[in-house]
Amino acid sequence: MEPDTPPKWPTEEPDEARGKLVVVLPLVLALLVGAAAAAYALGWVRYARGNVAPTPPPEPLSIAAVSPAAVAGEQTKAPGKPDQAALEQVMREMVGDKRLGKHLKAAIAPLEGAPLVTHGTGAATPASVTKVLTSVAVLEAYGPERRFETSTTLQGSTVTLVGGGDASLTSSDLDTLAAETARELGSVKTVRLAYDDSLFAGPMLNPTWRRTYLGEEVGGITALLVDHGGSQATGYSMDPSLQAAVQFKKALAKHGIAVAGKPARGKKAGTQLAVHQGDTLREIVEFTLEYSDNQLAEVLARHVGVADGTSTFDGSTAAITATLKGLDIDTAGLVLRDGSGLSRQNRIPPTLLVSTLQTAASPDRPELAPAMTGLPVAGWIGSLSRRFNFDAEPGRGRVRAKTGTLTGVSGLSGVAIDARGTPFVVVLMADGFKPKETLDVRDALDDAMTSVATCRCSA
Repeated sequence: MEPDTPPKWPTEEPDEARGKLVVVLPLVLALLVGAAAAAYALGWVRYARGNVAPTPPPEPLSIAAVSPAAVAGEQTKAPGKPDQAALEQVMREMVGDKRLGKHLKAAIAPLEGAPLVTHGTGAATPASVTKVLTSVAVLEAYGPERRFETSTTLQGSTVTLVGGGDASLTSSDLDTLAAETARELGSVKTVRLAYDDSLFAGPMLNPTWRRTYLGEEVGGITALLVDHGGSQATGYSMDPSLQAAVQFKKALAKHGIAVAGKPARGKKAGTQLAVHQGDTLREIVEFTLEYSDNQLAEVLARHVGVADGTSTFDGSTAAITATLKGLDIDTAGLVLRDGSGLSRQNRIPPTLLVSTLQTAASPDRPELAPAMTGLPVAGWIGSLSRRFNFDAEPGRGRVRAKTGTLTGVSGLSGVAIDARGTPFVVVLMADGFKPKETLDVRDALDDAMTSVATCRCSA
């Protein structure tokens, strides 16, 4: 998913990191995903300069030999049994932080089992934390090594560009596909061009999104898009399919194929000319979570709908819910209107987020591991790369969590490793605050996560 010129990748938090050079070795992942997930994540070296270029995973490491605080160069004891009294004290301190307001919902749980301490009842607006549910559902539906395709076909004099919902397709990929298509056309030098994005059904824009989000936070959701359909820096296309077809027409011309007229919507027909396979679903999910990419999250959600037989917005969110139920996750109280979290009508109970994160971290579910390994690392990468400052600095490298931000809404959900090396699932959801208080709330959430990371909450 690396374009020729690194763009400024989108995030739901405009003042978050867009990409400072970082080289990391997140060994702390070992305790988060278990031995079965090691082949996906352990020992990965990641670096970012506007985007992430994942490297092939090394041989699986022995998690018994990995210190959960190796990132900070600290020595810790082996993970232990949770200390209920210590966790209750941490929760009291969280609740006592006035910056988090009166509507805080919070839960702390081990990697297996019910939450040990909670605060608040009912569901809350999740914002981009919704992407965790979408990621787990699409991984369960297809598996982490699935690659979606973009292809071309020929019937008569018409070449059709067929979108397969590849969220990783770049301008460079499209140019390569055009070159291969031109070679397959042989002596044919003039064609008409159609494009087929019918894999996804229904409207391209979600009716529950605020109009102010369109073009700035997200664009049209189709099965054919190039370079994510845009970015926050350049703006998102309301019709990525047409944009891709126009770009493909220019690429064909570059390789000696003239296109008569304008590209038009059509259907896949005739013989196949060329195929491009995108990045693995694992890579796409990890990127989507790390950089909170709304456009990619919505494409992934539509794929869950495709797998279930209905690829509209409503069909996709229903399919996500059904997939979570199939994983034995209690979905009572869940309301989903989209897959990215831009919809303010979404409602997720904190306990459901706990169960989803626990399921993704289970050694019995290695196919779901990218939903954990893709979570931003505090102070290091993704939408947390410039967070965890001042009092929260001790949490850097010890917290891996998904951010969520809308006006008056802020959340942080993931895993924190306590001072004894024991991982805890932590879900924090705050809302009802004034926009001017957003940065204070964000700092308070970082402090709350750090209070778990620095706590001797296990014995």
